[in-house]
Order: sequence, then structure tokens, then C-alpha cells
Amino acid sequence: MRVALGQIPVSSRAGVNSQRVRVALWQAANLGADLAIFPEATQVRFGSDLRAAAEPLDGPFCSGLASAAKDTGVALVAGVFEPAPDGRVYNTAVAYDGAGELVASYRKLHLFDAFGHRESEQVAPGSAPVLCTLAGVRTGLEICYDVRFGELSRALAVAGASLLVLPAAWAAGLFKEEHWVTLVRARAIENTVWVAAVGQVPDPDEPPTRAATGIGRSMLVDPLGVVRVDLGPAPGVAVAEVDEDLIETVRTVVPSLHNRREDVFGAPVPVPGL
Repeated sequence: MRVALGQIPVSSRAGVNSQRVRVALWQAANLGADLAIFPEATQVRFGSDLRAAAEPLDGPFCSGLASAAKDTGVALVAGVFEPAPDGRVYNTAVAYDGAGELVASYRKLHLFDAFGHRESEQVAPGSAPVLCTLAGVRTGLEICYDVRFGELSRALAVAGASLLVLPAAWAAGLFKEEHWVTLVRARAIENTVWVAAVGQVPDPDEPPTRAATGIGRSMLVDPLGVVRVDLGPAPGVAVAEVDEDLIETVRTVVPSLHNRREDVFGAPVPVPGL
């Protein structure tokens, strides 16, 4: 399977972002991608009025994502905002297949109440991990701050994920970029899976904000922790191969999942498969 990393700047205007996704998706299609990953909050950047932007998953923005996937034949994952019952929003990753059908949606479990940010003031947490099949590959969905919680990645890997997809809007800050690179590689190494982690980059047409607008550094990391793609700090689209056979090769040499001590630590949280 060929995966595209769609490292785009994200505007406060949903229509601008919809067009950027469509352009990047055609680039990915022309490069032979089967699946394209876009950032967390692709719909509108953080610092915008998230409640005003939030839509149900059959709303205009998600309908545009579905149409783009169908037109290009490329499956996609992107970050959107849904209304939550308590007046907040859900920070959601939606996954569409190459026919434009909604395959899965995942609501961010771990909210970014750290480094002086309070995501929970506007965002309600999800309640369950999500595993689905995209372009024929079993895929676990995570969002940004989730990467700091290794138990989520472990649960998805044990449930059968070959690929972890991680849309993000990683906040800038002291040592933050080093944390991002280290954590993404660690999740691949400890679970012997592929990880496709895709971040925003700041939009030069938008005013500066303290909100998280991304640092770039979108990466594809293999099951040994080798960084196969790193897009650095600038916008771009890159496509590379996800070789599922490599997982079995690595697990023959490093059977860390097999060697887990469930009798001591217990089984990971079960993940329903889609």
C-alpha cells in the first residue's frame, strides 16, 4: 500500500482548507497513493471558533472530503470538529475509502491540557479506540496528544493494526519537536508497526496565535523505527510504500508483542474492529 503524507497549512476558513485537501489529494493520486493522511483540525485551525465551525459528519466539509476521495480514488483520513452534546465539540478523525464512503470516525481520547493549553475547555473527549481497514490495511486511528499515551497504540497493535495513523497539530515549544520525533518513532518500535504521523504547518496568510498550528515534521516510520519520510517544516505531499511483510520479518527477530506479560500487567483494552 502506498501512503501519502499531506502536510498542509490550515486556515481559519473551512472552504480554503477543503480546496487545499483536494489539491493535495490529486497530487497524492498522481504519485500513486492508495491512502492520504491529513492533519488534525484540517477543517479549521485551532484558535478559530470551533463551536461555529463544528458540523455533523454529513455536513458540507465532510461531504467535500468524501467527494474528493471518490473523485481521486484515494482513501483519506483528516481531522474535523463535530458538535458535542455539552456545548463543546469533538476533535474527530474521519476515514473515507477510495469510493468516498465513511469507513470510521475516531474522537480524540486524550485532550491537550498541557504546556499551558486547555483543549478540554472547548473539546469533549471521545470514549473508545477505533480500528478500521483502509486500502486493504488494518489501521488504528489516533490524534496528536494521543501519541504520549502508549497504551492506546499498544491496544490498537494487539487488536491487529499494521499501521497507526496520527493526524496532528503539534504545538511549538521548548523540546516539543524532539518529543514529537521521539514519540512517533517509539510507538512504531515498541509495537513493531508502521506509523504515519501528519502535522499541520502554520498558514502564512493567518495572524499569529498561541493556539497549536503545527510544526510540520510529518513522518512515515517503519516497524524498526526507521524514518522513511520526513517532510520537515514546509508544506508538501510525499508518497511512500507501507510494506506489511516487513512487520512479520521484524516480529520474527523482535517478538516483543508475543513476549508481553499479560499475566503480570493484564491485557490491553479490547478494540472493536470495523
